[in-house]
Amino acid sequence: MKRFLILLALISSTVIADAQQKGAEPVAFWGKEDAYLLKQASHMFSLVDQALTENPPVVGAPMARKLALYNLDAMLHEVKYDNTEPFCNFIDSRIGKVIEDMKSPVKRGVKIYKIYNDGFVVRTKSANIAFDVVRGACKKQQLLSDEQVDAIVDKCDVLFLSHNHGDHVDKYVVNRFIESGKPVIAASEILPNLEGVTHYRSESEILDKVVKLKSGEELQVKIFPGHQSPMMCNIYVVTTPDKYTVAHTGDQYDKNDMEWIAEIKDKAPKIDALMINCWSYQIADAIKGFDPRYVLSSHENEMGHTIDHREAFWLTFQKLEPVQHDYVVMSWGEWFSFK
Repeated sequence: MKRFLILLALISSTVIADAQQKGAEPVAFWGKEDAYLLKQASHMFSLVDQALTENPPVVGAPMARKLALYNLDAMLHEVKYDNTEPFCNFIDSRIGKVIEDMKSPVKRGVKIYKIYNDGFVVRTKSANIAFDVVRGACKKQQLLSDEQVDAIVDKCDVLFLSHNHGDHVDKYVVNRFIESGKPVIAASEILPNLEGVTHYRSESEILDKVVKLKSGEELQVKIFPGHQSPMMCNIYVVTTPDKYTVAHTGDQYDKNDMEWIAEIKDKAPKIDALMINCWSYQIADAIKGFDPRYVLSSHENEMGHTIDHREAFWLTFQKLEPVQHDYVVMSWGEWFSFK
């Protein structure tokens, strides 16, 4: 019996070694649940990344995109994967795709990149506009590297900041814009003493501003006095020199603002794209008030939040499917183009 067990062990070790040489996984995962799940996570994040790349953002969503986004929900709502190598590799891959694509100029139309959380970059032939771009964090670990953010900032002309929360305002990003001589526009509660930040805010009226870029081009900007509960939250409606208009709401969430939000389309140019927080107060009514050509959702799966506030993509679809506007749901490191 002893000889048989020794022989069996020798055969097993030979089979495992052979399997490893051929690239197959050995049965060594038996009894090692954490290692098994981590390897599974690596395959899942990689497959989601591939599926999103092969099925880029479009209005609505084909089944392949929905499956990828819903599976991403499942992975991101399991905290054991937070800051693991598979998760970090996924983030790096997604943001790397944005950086690579941003190397090419936009010759016509609009291209809108979703960087992370509520961070967007809107690019046209005449201007490159950043909103609420941050490095992000999960359990205090930085998600985007300084080098990645530097590469994104280098391609942008201006930064707009909506409200004074750390998942929307990153002093490192702000300083990179200031050091580059690029304008930073913010609500008055945001970094109030930082030289180089231009603060605009009125609680009683819409502000009409002209923001001049280093290129000499000018943006026409309307600033609406939104709120996240009591906190100031500037809503920006920005028109580029080539006459595209986009709106960014930050974390707008206030019942009392709904009266004027319901009529915002009458107080601003026709909006081509609305970037709206997926848990906005009465989101269907807010979208109707802006009446945009396209709706782009934001704030899904903010990794600095607990699971109950890592808003799911499936929940965003549930909210947007009844809305009578064309909507686009994007993950991090994706972009949507229109002309």
